[in-house]
Amino acid sequence: MSSSTLSPDGPPAKLSGRIAQFVRQHLTDVFQADMQSRCGNDLLTQYCRKWENFRFSAKVVHGFCIYLNEHFLRRKSEFREQEIYPVYGVCLKEWRDGAVAAVQDQVLRAVAEVITADRNGDITSSFMVRTVVDCLVDLGLTLDFSAQGGTPSPHNAKKKEKDPNQGLQVYQKYLEAPFLADTRVYYDNESRVFLANNSVANYVVKVQSRLKEEEDRCMKYLHASTCNKLIKTVEDVMITQQMVRLRAEFMIYLAGEKVEDLKAMYALISRVPQCMDELYNAVQTHIRQKGLEALAKNPTAMTEDPRLYLDAILEVYDQCDPLITESFRGEKEFRTAFDKGFHEFVNDNAITQLAKTSKKSSEQFARYSDVMLKKGAKNLSELDLENTLTRFMIAFKYIDDKDVFQRYYQQCLCRRLISSLSASDDAEASMITKLKAVAGWEYVLKLQRMFQDITLSTEMNNSFKSHDPSRRNDWKFEFHVQVLASGAWPLNPGSMGLQPPVELERPLTVFNEFYTNKFSGRKLTWVYPNSRCEIATNCYKVKHFFMASATQAAIILQFNDRDIITYGEIRDAVSGNMSPPDESLFKQILVLLLKSHLLMINDENEKVDEKDITSNDLEIKLNLNFKPKTVRVNLNQQIRAEQKQNEDTANKGIEDDRTATIQAAIVRTMKMRKEMRHQALIGETLDQLSRLFKPNVAAVKKNIETLIEKEYIKRSEEERDLYTYVA
Repeated sequence: MSSSTLSPDGPPAKLSGRIAQFVRQHLTDVFQADMQSRCGNDLLTQYCRKWENFRFSAKVVHGFCIYLNEHFLRRKSEFREQEIYPVYGVCLKEWRDGAVAAVQDQVLRAVAEVITADRNGDITSSFMVRTVVDCLVDLGLTLDFSAQGGTPSPHNAKKKEKDPNQGLQVYQKYLEAPFLADTRVYYDNESRVFLANNSVANYVVKVQSRLKEEEDRCMKYLHASTCNKLIKTVEDVMITQQMVRLRAEFMIYLAGEKVEDLKAMYALISRVPQCMDELYNAVQTHIRQKGLEALAKNPTAMTEDPRLYLDAILEVYDQCDPLITESFRGEKEFRTAFDKGFHEFVNDNAITQLAKTSKKSSEQFARYSDVMLKKGAKNLSELDLENTLTRFMIAFKYIDDKDVFQRYYQQCLCRRLISSLSASDDAEASMITKLKAVAGWEYVLKLQRMFQDITLSTEMNNSFKSHDPSRRNDWKFEFHVQVLASGAWPLNPGSMGLQPPVELERPLTVFNEFYTNKFSGRKLTWVYPNSRCEIATNCYKVKHFFMASATQAAIILQFNDRDIITYGEIRDAVSGNMSPPDESLFKQILVLLLKSHLLMINDENEKVDEKDITSNDLEIKLNLNFKPKTVRVNLNQQIRAEQKQNEDTANKGIEDDRTATIQAAIVRTMKMRKEMRHQALIGETLDQLSRLFKPNVAAVKKNIETLIEKEYIKRSEEERDLYTYVA
């Protein structure tokens, strides 16, 4: 092929121009003679018919000119930077620039009328709309055209980057943009009219129905690229712009906990993510308010009985959890809002406000677990007890001060193990496993050690019984010792200095020798306040057994020889030198025996108090007419002074433990980072401690200064907010 053939005036170029001129004239004659006088369905019908005929004819002409398409146009694109169309593209370009422009408004108006009629429920022909859509899409594809089995065109010397909208410009310009604008107007009017005459519940159903219809409409006769835009337009008009009404109705449903209505509302509003934050906040507020109302009904009773407290919390959980799992399909953000609301009212409610400390909630949790795990709580079966503990752990994860719970739980477990009051060893082990799963292995380390000590004590007692039996022949009672590690058990030997009864002196001496020989270097400290004795009576018609503390036993055993003893003699025999606080405690213990009517001052029916013990010469008598209702009598009741002492010890221990924990977290962080800024160190420390408690920022700062003084870390001389770890 010569260069003259490729010139703009060569025969192939003239042929292409003549084809374009012929098509242009033909379309002008056709539309001027026939199309411009038509309207509505008649216009659409004729337009579709002429398009199909034109498209078929254009493909036939394209086939006749295949040599021109494959050779001339391809070669020509190598020398020129302009768009070159094959014959089929030339025909479509003339249709687009001539036919479409001539009747554009009429055709689009007719298409809009058909779609509106379809939306109104009238019977329409979707075929005509689909044909118009296909026409406009085909016209756009002239920019990147490939005829059936042909070569892609236009032939450009430079390749263009792929554009998802390439080839759809004509469709988007002439049909999609006006269609979306009409859609916005249509549904804006429908929303206002419908809400003015119907309930919001019906509106929700209506919107869901409309969205489904529009999805089907896209599949029937619109291009796939329009579907997402159309749905977003409908969502914006019918959901986003109506959020004030929808939100108000949502709050009504939430207050009434209408699961099905909330489910339908959520399914609708969740289609617009930017509208969901307000719903999350509403759920959080609802959970918090519901919990506060439940715990404010009888705070005094709930303070006294932890079962009422936990039952109220779990009842709120049972009522509100279906909202999340059923209405909101367990969506993560709603679950987070639920957890936040639950967390807020569990840690700050009428009970904690009555006690004037947020730690009260953790204490109530510990007391509840003690009631459930203690013998005779509710006579629950193993399965029921396990289910109760599982439900307990649901609420446990929401308390802030888990270290407070740990301290009180440790004290309760100590009493259960020492006094053999656990309902089930399996339940105790299960509880520790559950706590470990939530709070980590360090959290239960001391608790596990306590169980190990009980097991080792049993083995040691068996060994002690088999050791030199001849020295035990004159003992007239069972003697059992529990050897417990001082670091794991919350025990206090007390300051009263109990003098053991004569009957116990030899067993104590023998066991001390046995233990010293078995474990050299270890020292035993006898914890009398936590010891207990079982005393059998021989002075009454019916034999009774008294469950007493070591101090009570020391008092009662003095009446083996005499029926009347002065207060001073009893006190001196129990403990020689007492400080005023210790003597006050001793009086309270003695008063318990007087109130039980085992001992008396004048008459067994008189009411006594520690104020009645006025002098050392006051005579205390054994009540020989003592007639308890049961054979076994528990005299070992906790007194006010002991209870207050335990609470003070627990609170002090909590604060000491928190200080140590904060310092350990700071050192651990600095050891890993080597250098850290002040704010970064505080932030990471708070994050580490959040699983146990919420420390005060001031406390973290104070402990940073303490560690600087102890030379664990040092402050940079150049930058005062920079800390360096000291190895």
